[in-house]
Amino acid sequence: MTANEALDYYLGSLHNNERIAKSRDIREILGISRNVLSDWRRGRTKIHPIFFAKIIEIVGVDLNAYVDN
Repeated sequence: MTANEALDYYLGSLHNNERIAKSRDIREILGISRNVLSDWRRGRTKIHPIFFAKIIEIVGVDLNAYVDN
């Protein structure tokens, strides 16, 4: 699983309200648009490791556990 797939899997596993809140937090803290987050989730653009580390801090879940090395 890639970092993009891990993010999509995590956000997809949340209830609707929780997913919306986490997505908003990620966008606001990283200063990205909805389109960028959508592109990351769909795998259209690769998540830079620095952003992925910050996403892990924001959501409070170790998404690296899902990523193949």
